[in-house]
Amino acid sequence: MKKIIFLMLVICLVTTAFLSRLAPVSAQLAAPALTAKTDLTATNSATATDSAEATPEASLASPSAETVQKIQEKKDKDITETGGGQKSKLVRYLEENPLTKLNLTNLLQQAIRNAVKEGVPPNVIVLVLLFPLVSSFIATSRHIIGFRGFGIYIPAVLSVALVSTGIIEGIAMFLAIVLVAIPAKQILRKFKLPYLPRTAILLWFVSLAILGVLLIAPLVNMVTLMTVNIFPIMIFVLLAENFLDAQARTKPADAIALTLETLSLALLSGILLQWETLQKFALLQPELLIIFTVVVNLVVGKFVGLRFSEYFRFRSLMEEEE
Repeated sequence: MKKIIFLMLVICLVTTAFLSRLAPVSAQLAAPALTAKTDLTATNSATATDSAEATPEASLASPSAETVQKIQEKKDKDITETGGGQKSKLVRYLEENPLTKLNLTNLLQQAIRNAVKEGVPPNVIVLVLLFPLVSSFIATSRHIIGFRGFGIYIPAVLSVALVSTGIIEGIAMFLAIVLVAIPAKQILRKFKLPYLPRTAILLWFVSLAILGVLLIAPLVNMVTLMTVNIFPIMIFVLLAENFLDAQARTKPADAIALTLETLSLALLSGILLQWETLQKFALLQPELLIIFTVVVNLVVGKFVGLRFSEYFRFRSLMEEEE
């Protein structure tokens, strides 16, 4: 392995040296050609008309400029972007609502303002404050309403990933991963490989699916996927792995139902994260938000009745008892 790395370094150095020697020679060869072209342009005015070949390049540049504008608009709306418009909006909101007097009830507010003043992105602080609230919402939905899903952590993190990629684009990427992973798993069963090599090859198939989505994104003008970070992609891969594990343990219909309920919880949680009023409340009243989150979990933990979904599930039995 060391010999291969050493050989690659030698090849890179030789290539760099060759290109550095080639550059002055090409410059010397280009100089006479440039002089001849200048003389030809001065003697023949028709050549100036032919030089308008830059027009197609200008027409090709306009779509890329439009794409850059769309990408910037996406970044300005994305709360997970530390350099987008959401950051400046939240900073401006803090400046418009200064603290009147420092006391024991607003120490955390003052600490947040000092951190933002020193350069900490306020949208990151908002996400950190809202993440426990999102987890509490998922726990309440599962414990009282009766939603299922892949735990609490995966829907909560998936909600952040959907906020980053966009709901439609994120679901499209996840479906592409699942549609590739299911037949890949069926193919690998025939080889009877151990768990670890089989999982590694599945991730290879999933990576190819993600690469395909990223290559198709510019063709269908999915601007959000053209600027996607690696973090949401890893979350989608994790969810796909959980889907495959659930499919191996349960029926395919149950695995699909678990995945759909997980996506539903993530979508609702993503709406909470994008709620601007809640973002501002998290910045201005972080103490109340933290206390509210703890109280909600304590109340939910004391609930011992039937879930709402169980009322529909056992409705026939309850009617017979009555």
